[in-house]
Amino acid sequence: MSNAVLILHFLVAVAVVGVIVLQGPKGEGLGSIGGGGARLFHGPRPRETLLLRVTSTLAILFGATSLYLVLTHYGRLFP
Repeated sequence: MSNAVLILHFLVAVAVVGVIVLQGPKGEGLGSIGGGGARLFHGPRPRETLLLRVTSTLAILFGATSLYLVLTHYGRLFP
């Protein structure tokens, strides 16, 4: 069982990195100082919200598999 969770953990880690790389920049940085903040008044695009939800789900799954692996490996320390 631990080997399956370890493989899932590795795949989720790779997926988190991939989804984060796919996301575009969130803000305009210093470009908004001179009045270039036109994107401030528009809502997020559907692609951005989908990537945000996928990233959040994968991050929660990554945390859960990490916790499971730690508790099964060091289970004798936690009675």
